[in-house]
Amino acid sequence: MTPRGKTTSAPGEDPIRLVVVEPREMLRMGVRQILDRETDFDVLAYVTTPAEALAVVDFETPDVVLVDVALPEPGATEATRQLRSGAPESAFVVLGRDDDDASIMGAVEIGAVGHVAEMAAPAELVATIRRAADGEDPLKDELISRPDLLERIVEGMRDTMVADPRPTNPLTSRELEVLVRAAGGSRNREIADALGLSEQTVKNHLSSIFHKLGVPNRTRAVTYASRQGWLALDSLPTPPPDPPDQR
Repeated sequence: MTPRGKTTSAPGEDPIRLVVVEPREMLRMGVRQILDRETDFDVLAYVTTPAEALAVVDFETPDVVLVDVALPEPGATEATRQLRSGAPESAFVVLGRDDDDASIMGAVEIGAVGHVAEMAAPAELVATIRRAADGEDPLKDELISRPDLLERIVEGMRDTMVADPRPTNPLTSRELEVLVRAAGGSRNREIADALGLSEQTVKNHLSSIFHKLGVPNRTRAVTYASRQGWLALDSLPTPPPDPPDQR
């Protein structure tokens, strides 16, 4: 395990705290060179297995976990799921071998909010990490551009949702308010401003929602709550109109 280094984020700004799980030394070194250039990134540890990462998240709460799901050891996918369960407040970004279906499906399977191919430009990796830390779900945008793959995922989820025995809404009224805003596309900061909460409180509410519904991210939480009838589509907040053209 590589010890964490110093962060040089601007005064008054919280750094984005990361854990990197990558077994391949050459790629791990390349990722480190990219992340070390970002002054607001605080990498807590570079590790080679989910088990090593679990030892870190037991004591730290990273904002983002960057993980290679195509790990070589047996049971790697299940170990990554356990890591995901052990870090419910962290956003997971998958470093995939390519933009192929198997890699993207692997990201969906562990509940990641982002997917970056290993051959992607460094700027794409940095941008995806920033979006994930800000509460966004960039993987959703990737799936929208792939309706064939999205249909396969929906079909796989449908049987699970139909068989789910939990008919009672377990969410509090405040959690439902947060979920409604999230369904409308609001970021964590925007939800906090709208409801008069701190951004950390919003993150805590979302973590509670994910735990209660047994889902890994906001996209699945919205889908599940909508299918159960707890989240009416007509209850979503209407975004403000675009400003008039001043030309």
